[in-house]
Amino acid sequence: MCGITGVFFLKKDKNFNLNSLKEMTSSLYHRGPDSYGYWSSVENDIYFGHRRLSILDLSKHGDQPMTSSCGRYVITFNGEIYNFRELSIELHDKFGVNFKNNTDTIVFLELISKLGLMKALEKSEGMFAFGLWDKKEKKLFLGRDRLGEKPLFFYKHSKYIVFSSELKALCKFPSIDLTISRRSSYYYSMLGYIPAPYSIYENTFKVLPSEVISFDRESIKRNIYYKITKNKINKDISYKTCKKELHDIIEQSIKKMLIADVEIGCFLSGGIDSSLVALLMQRNAKKRIKTFSVGFNENEYDESGFAKSVAEKIGSQHYEVKVNIDDMLNEVENIANIIDEPFSDSSIIPTTIVSKLAASKVKVVLSGDGGDEIFLGYNRYSFAKRVSKLKSKSPDIFRKLISKGIKFIPPWFYDRLSIPFQKILGVHGLSHKMNKLSNILSYESNSDFYKKLNIFDNDVLSELSKKEEDIFDKYHDMNLIESVQRNDIDFYLPNDILVKVDRASMFSSLEVRSPFLNHKVVNKAFDLPIEFKLKNKITKYILKDLLSDFFPKSIIHRPKMGFAIPIERWMENKKFKSTLDEIFHESGWNQFGWNKKKLLNKWLDYKKYGSSTPQSIWMYAMAGLWLKRR
Repeated sequence: MCGITGVFFLKKDKNFNLNSLKEMTSSLYHRGPDSYGYWSSVENDIYFGHRRLSILDLSKHGDQPMTSSCGRYVITFNGEIYNFRELSIELHDKFGVNFKNNTDTIVFLELISKLGLMKALEKSEGMFAFGLWDKKEKKLFLGRDRLGEKPLFFYKHSKYIVFSSELKALCKFPSIDLTISRRSSYYYSMLGYIPAPYSIYENTFKVLPSEVISFDRESIKRNIYYKITKNKINKDISYKTCKKELHDIIEQSIKKMLIADVEIGCFLSGGIDSSLVALLMQRNAKKRIKTFSVGFNENEYDESGFAKSVAEKIGSQHYEVKVNIDDMLNEVENIANIIDEPFSDSSIIPTTIVSKLAASKVKVVLSGDGGDEIFLGYNRYSFAKRVSKLKSKSPDIFRKLISKGIKFIPPWFYDRLSIPFQKILGVHGLSHKMNKLSNILSYESNSDFYKKLNIFDNDVLSELSKKEEDIFDKYHDMNLIESVQRNDIDFYLPNDILVKVDRASMFSSLEVRSPFLNHKVVNKAFDLPIEFKLKNKITKYILKDLLSDFFPKSIIHRPKMGFAIPIERWMENKKFKSTLDEIFHESGWNQFGWNKKKLLNKWLDYKKYGSSTPQSIWMYAMAGLWLKRR
């Protein structure tokens, strides 16, 4: 796992100083503290930088950037190719390739040299982002893994292309003009994150998952090398057979991810996904694995007891850090430094804490990330199933009447009604929730449902027609559950979950590998009938069934918590409330294209009536904090 940078001048720049590239690359020290390297071709105006976190071949022979044995290709690479050993045997047997080091990067580079980039990508299993220079064609290629585990940003100017693993490195490039994007600000206010290909800045983009972009001095071309195929359900296959095949393919994925020249541990929350990964990892490891969890001193938020139970069952060497919920407030301001753009997922805080713990013991961990999206683990899939059933069994006019009935009651009535229950039952933003339910019940299409289901601030809906096109409109021909899942994989997974995991872990120089995101596991999951994953009201049914062969029902069939953070409790903290007052009163909201008066009223109404959800207030607060730290 590493940090990469690069510059390609489309027009000659005699004033460029290599020190600028070094400054960019040095800003990614946390992504690769073990070594660094640079490569350039002044005659072609191309420059690469690299920071290395050594995982395979810890010697200097594994340093980057690397050049292929034929001399044609140069690469700066971040990530892992999990099937590199199989590929190296194939390259040696078919082409007589002898490798100059023992890294997966050199195997990937030689595969490109022999088969071409697109074919090499099709054959590779892994998570990665890279810059590749083709000396013959004089082209720069930027590419990213299938599901978007590793980040890659680029800034496009008429005179140059600058790329890096994080926005902070781009900010170091001299004369770069980073203006806040109003389009991105709008999407953030809708989703709480900024979806690829956009970033918070104008002319600055994220390479999409599964995308390869090529640049030369005349043109830009984009290619997608992987798509999840539409479900090919074999009606004759039995559930028992599917369960066995799924177990085997997940185990194979884990075995490949255990290959490293450093020790590998495992995140263990005690939930279904991480417990299954830890179990299969321990069964295939040569010694006791190390598992890591974060627990909270407050019982209502603490799941560490479940993680301990799993660790005892599988025999791992377990480590946990226990924190006070309110102590985590000290980490809030780090969010802006870690992410580099507005980001509202508060679970990045415990993720950062457990990553720091793990990094003190190991260099690599496995995780259960992706299990919810791939195997229908979120409650919203069950909700979509119920709404879809309601739509099929009742006329549209019935849903719309209920929707209008909910909206007929004034918002203040809901808020005042909920005041006595806000502290006792944690009911906040009742008017917001009722308005959201009303909007969902009146949905017109799959994309309309997804947007209304995920939107943070209902007021943003009224601005949609004025602002931007519908970005969730790819899956109209699917049933509602599948369309929600596909949009989660396109948007929520790569832009929220995987951003959180990558930045939080790499902040502590820790590599995280996710067995459920191996594309072979993903393909297998999408070959399963929906009812194998979402059976009646049981989410992630087949994974729970796999785990039930080894663990008691008390662990498997408990309510899903995730990294629950009591945002509403923090907002009652006197010091933090003062910080929020300062943010909402003083932030330059106009830079986002937002109305300061409206946002300030949201905050004041929240303090007085609890009229908004804590999550929507937090979302704007994190944008304000980023603006303040910018």
